[in-house]
Amino acid sequence: MRFSPAPLRELPPVTRALAALIFTGWLAELAFGRGLNLCFGLVPSDFTGRLRLWQAVTYIFIHADFWHFLFNAFMLWMLGRMIEPVMGSRKFLAYFLACGAAAALITVAIDPGSFRPVIGASGAIYGLLGAFAFLYPDATVYFYFLFPMSARSMAFLLGAVEFVMTISRPGSGISSVTHLGGLAAGLLWLWAERRWRGRLLERERSAATGPDPAATEKAEVDRLLEKISGKGQASLSRSEVSRLDEYARKKGGRA
Repeated sequence: MRFSPAPLRELPPVTRALAALIFTGWLAELAFGRGLNLCFGLVPSDFTGRLRLWQAVTYIFIHADFWHFLFNAFMLWMLGRMIEPVMGSRKFLAYFLACGAAAALITVAIDPGSFRPVIGASGAIYGLLGAFAFLYPDATVYFYFLFPMSARSMAFLLGAVEFVMTISRPGSGISSVTHLGGLAAGLLWLWAERRWRGRLLERERSAATGPDPAATEKAEVDRLLEKISGKGQASLSRSEVSRLDEYARKKGGRA
């Protein structure tokens, strides 16, 4: 699979718009610094105590420094052009924001009293990594641009790394729990959607083919036997007795 960056003008519309918002957020960070982080970054104590609920989304578009911005913008550039055409633009936008918001909620749930702002699109980006692994599980990718592996293996490895870092480095300046939350939320979304679509397809097939004749016959026989149990065999009509006799002959006996 060809996996290389595309010119900005060739990016799908939502990916291009998100990249522009991330760039704008980085410029705003340069201009306003800590004041911007406290208002629009994710501050768990403010999110829960002062109900600054918008932070679950706005924190995605603010980045601490140029390299933080560049890495997330680059990953959005690479992944968005592969995933948005498959999902569709509306669903892609909802998925990206949902992964970012879910990562925020998990971060707040883990440390609700924290005053440290969490900023950056990494939670949403990890959701895109999960989507890429889900949609293209056997695609070859290069972990840290060096080690070839399947996209599925990369997702498992990243999840394991972030889990270990969450446990071993709880006070780190990098919020590994946010990364892990975005990845887990994305995979859960896609797994649930696949199950729902599978069930819907099964119902459509059942509706097209009609009910199973054997199951229908068995249900009718059970109804007649229950009638006999409650009211006696004399309560059956001639047609009902005939149906029981026919069913018994099929099974090798007589009712």
